[in-house]
This record gives sequence, C-alpha cells and structure tokens, in this order.
Amino acid sequence: MDRTTRFPLTFFVTFILMLYTLTIPALSERTRSNPYLDLGIFAFEEGDFKTALSHLKRAMLKQPDNPVVFYYLGKTFQKMKRYQEARQYYDQAYRIDPDLNGLLYDRAYFNYLTHQYESALKDFSQVAKATPGNMMASYYAGICAFKTDQHHIALQYFLTTAKTSANARDNSQYYAAVCYLQTGNPSQARSLFGQIVKQTQSKTLKKDAQKWLEYINLNPSLFRPYHLYFSFSMTYDDNVTLTSPQDDTVSDEDDLIMKAFVGGSYNFIQSPTFTMGLGYRHFQSNHVDLGEYNLTSSTGEFYVTYHRQNTTQSLYLTPEHYWLDNKNYMSCQRLMYDVQWQRSKLFKLMANFEFAINDHFDNGDYDAQSTSFDIGFEQAMPDNKDITFFSHFRVINNAAKGLDKKYQKGLVRFGLTYQHKELDWVFGGDYSVKQYMHINPSFEKRRNDKLLSFHTSISVKNFSIQPVFKIEHMNNSSDIDDFDYRKTAISFSLRYLY
Repeated sequence: MDRTTRFPLTFFVTFILMLYTLTIPALSERTRSNPYLDLGIFAFEEGDFKTALSHLKRAMLKQPDNPVVFYYLGKTFQKMKRYQEARQYYDQAYRIDPDLNGLLYDRAYFNYLTHQYESALKDFSQVAKATPGNMMASYYAGICAFKTDQHHIALQYFLTTAKTSANARDNSQYYAAVCYLQTGNPSQARSLFGQIVKQTQSKTLKKDAQKWLEYINLNPSLFRPYHLYFSFSMTYDDNVTLTSPQDDTVSDEDDLIMKAFVGGSYNFIQSPTFTMGLGYRHFQSNHVDLGEYNLTSSTGEFYVTYHRQNTTQSLYLTPEHYWLDNKNYMSCQRLMYDVQWQRSKLFKLMANFEFAINDHFDNGDYDAQSTSFDIGFEQAMPDNKDITFFSHFRVINNAAKGLDKKYQKGLVRFGLTYQHKELDWVFGGDYSVKQYMHINPSFEKRRNDKLLSFHTSISVKNFSIQPVFKIEHMNNSSDIDDFDYRKTAISFSLRYLY
C-alpha cells in the first residue's frame, strides 16, 4: 500500500476515533490518553468482540488501574459468554470506582443473567435508589426479590414500576398480584388479576392471570381470617414420663397413650405487613393403665406479627393452665418475642426470647420465673431445595423458689427436613446440659443432667387428613442415679388443618 493510500485511511480512522470519543463524555477523560481503549470500545460497539478483547487487554497493560478498561473487559467477556472472567472484571472495576456511570446496572444485569439473584438484587436496589427514574432497575430488583421468595420486597418494587412505566405496567401488576397472594392478601391479588385480564394485550399474560383467578375462586380458605387444627394420636411409650413443664416424674413403666389436640386462631386484623389475633389450644392425654399421668392443658394466645421486607417480628402472650389426673397442677403466663430474617430463598435466621412465670399448685418450691433465649437457622441445600438443615441453640435460666429447684440449661437442636410433593420427612436430635444451682437435700448432692434424644417422623400430604408416623428415643444421664432414665416412644397420628 503506497503513501497516498495509507494517508486518507489513517486520517479517516483517526477522525472516527476522535468523533467516537466525543460522544462518550463520561468516559472521555479516561479514554483520551489510551488509544487501545478507544479501539476496544469501538470494536465492542461494532460487535467484534474478539478484536475488542485484544485491544482492551493492551489498554489494561497501559493503564492497569483504569476502571473503564475493566468495565469493558467485563462487558466483552459477558458477550463472549465467558462468565467467570466477566464477573472478575466487573468486580475489579467496581472496587476501583463504584460510581462509574453504567457499571452498577450492567453488573446487576450480569448477575441476573447468571442467576445470582441475591447479588443482582443488591445492585439493582442501589441503582433504583440512586436514580428513581430508572424503572428497569426497579423492575429487575422486583424480579430478583421475587425469585428469592422475598415477596414483601418484590411487591414494593412492582407497585412502583406499575405506576411509573406504561411499558412494564402489565407485567409489574401481574407479579405484584402474585406477591399479594404470597403475603396473605388474596383480595388485592384477585383485584389486580382481574384488572390485568381486562387491560392486557398479551394473550399469555391474560391466560396466566385467568388461571390465578380460577385458583383463588376455588380456594375460599385463602380469605378466611381463622384457622383450625385437629390431631389425634396413639402412642406406645416404654417409660411413661410426665410431659409438662416439670419433667422429672418418670414411671419406669410402659403404657399405651391416646392424645387429642385441638387448636384455632382468628386474625381480627390482617394485612400484608401486620397481623393481630387470638388463639386457643387444648390438649388431652389418656393412659390405659397409668391414669395418674393423664394430663390436660388449656392455652390461650394473643399475638401480633409485623412483617417488613425480609424480616418478621412476632409477640405472643400465652396464659396456660394444666390439670394432672383431673386435678389442678400448675399455671403459666408466658411472654415471647420472636424474630425471623429471611436472608435468601435458601437461608433463614431466627431468634427468640421468652419470659415465663410458673405457679405449681401442689408444690410451691417449683414456682419459678424462667427466661430463655434461642437462636437458630435453616439452610436449604443449593442443589436440592427440598432438603433443609436446621440448628438451634437455647439457654434457659429457671429461678425457682426452692433453692434445689433452681437450674440453668443449655440445649443444642439439629436436624434435617425433606419436603417432597407427597410426604415430609424429619430427622432431628437434641443434646442438653442442665445444671442445678444448689445441693439437693434428699441426696446431699448437686444434680447435673445430660439429655440426648433423637426423633424421626414421616407425614403423608396427599390426604385431607394427614397420617403421621413418629419414633423418639431419649437417654437422660444424671450424676444422681435416681434421675437416670431411657425411653422410646412410637406414635401414629392423624391431623387435619382447616
């Protein structure tokens, strides 16, 4: 190629590069001194990603701390579907300059495409907050929250997008309706689905909304402010133990036990974020031979629940009364505060504080003020969300009137649940250490117990009345031999939720 040919070609390329640089004012200061970056951006915009990558790598050698270079390397690798490298360069650009124009949105969308919904939600939320006019950021933040089962968060984003974006209105209202249904507001869900059926031009969206309307209309229980629960079981216990807040009475005899439980609750205030209601539970056990162990309990409940974003807080006040062999045994007033944080679709963190006042009618030494604190978590398996691992740690301080009845207790609970379409399977165990604060006068020794228990249960879900089979084994070891015991219980029950 002679000089006359090279000159106009060189001039033309130079002119194009200068013109292109002027059209990107946000990047011009960083790109003007790096022609390889200019060439890389130009090739990227033209769709020539291989050439773009070559120029951008040279640009990185020239300016190893320029976030624009890393930004466009991330975009280029994303187009080439080399996602691991794309994430690396997006993150590197963000570490250098988190305020780089367009970076946070593009990184969020990249995480959305690669199903990293938690990371995408965090970035989209920041973009939506910084630029309220960016409706796509708000919409995708809602989608990511929806895909991670954070329906309260998703609902707010979809409602915002539906009001401010005509193009995304129908889709946003559809997802908002599903969120209303998932957060316990079927009336709002039905109203929105009906609105979508009337207004949308999308046949697919209209068909889906009609299916949801059919589901809502066929399930009137969604609108009930009340719930009822019934359970009846038969249990064989090879070492009958008094199952009450006072758990020291062991019979050393086996028996067949029939147990019945009925409970209900009524929400007189119910919204997606706030619930207030009353409940009642009644329990009765009848032993075939050991009638002196027959236990009856009656429990009232006042509860308040507040849900905001991915956090649920609940307060419970529960007066309880117990009868043993049809005689007054004890009463308990219990105050509980519970908080749950749904970190993601796979992980939930829980904490609980409880204060109780126990009054024993036949032995005042057992009267006590008890406090406990519990913290735990549930973690679903990433590869199989039907399997969930759970663990809890609990500390109890029982300040009884009788000095030898005062104790402190630490408990660790662990286990697995498997939730299938047809059945639920649970396997769990408890290990607790209970240390009494003073010497037992009957044995002239301070009592310390260690209790290990395991249980497993299977419940079938395809029936309106669910059958449940459960096996439990307990082994209590005490430094006072009289309190050592073992027991195994096998039970079959039927339960019904209305």
